[in-house]
Amino acid sequence: MGNLEDHNNSVLCSLGYHLREIRQQKQLRQKTVAKLCEMDSGSYSNIENGKRNITVLTLFKISKVLKVSMAEIMSFEMRY
Repeated sequence: MGNLEDHNNSVLCSLGYHLREIRQQKQLRQKTVAKLCEMDSGSYSNIENGKRNITVLTLFKISKVLKVSMAEIMSFEMRY
């Protein structure tokens, strides 16, 4: 079962890396994105660091704040 867990962690880390790239391109701070998504900055940081598995609704909120489509968010490359 460790193989699946490793893969899941890779997905979360890769998604978080991609979200960070988009946020930085938009010149937004984590704290700003978190506030606009109605979450605390620690929770948002955990998303970008691949430490939190998020719901589709949370991802949708993030996409609206970053002004990108869900498809663009999900078009990340596996990095880990």
